[in-house]
Amino acid sequence: MINRPEWAEKTPAMKDYYDHYWGLAQHDERRLFEMLCLECLQSGLNWALVWQKRPALLKAYQGFDPEKLAQFGEKEVAPLLSDPALIRNRLKVKAILNNARILTEWYRQGKSLNDFTWSFTDGKQIRMEPVAGLPLPAKTPLSERVAEEFKRAGFKFTGPVVVMSYLLAVGVINARNE
Repeated sequence: MINRPEWAEKTPAMKDYYDHYWGLAQHDERRLFEMLCLECLQSGLNWALVWQKRPALLKAYQGFDPEKLAQFGEKEVAPLLSDPALIRNRLKVKAILNNARILTEWYRQGKSLNDFTWSFTDGKQIRMEPVAGLPLPAKTPLSERVAEEFKRAGFKFTGPVVVMSYLLAVGVINARNE
């Protein structure tokens, strides 16, 4: 039996997210970018809402394929801002497209999001012991350092709180109840 935190017991979708995604070491380039995008979209919102909208977001954002998103212009942005099945925030949408363009440039330079994401921990998961009844920290020195490097590279909507959620989601920081 999985020992889930309280937030993961609230809905079947959150159970699935915890059981199959959250905190598990992720190295797939597309999945890493998807999670970074979803965390950008989540900023200021409830994660359950974002995860509920994930199927529509995957479709609208072309499976979070950075090469495809890097080609989006205003014609492709308009539907993203008008569809109620999506998160319709112009700054977040523009940030995702900006980040896709930067990532595609990284690819041309032989860099990857996977290498970048895991470089801060030498490719190893960091264990963070959750304390029953207390929330995880919103940010850490690690998330601040990673956010600073994202910013230096030109990424948007990747502050230390968003990055902390990203690092937890992709398993760089493992705070799963063990």
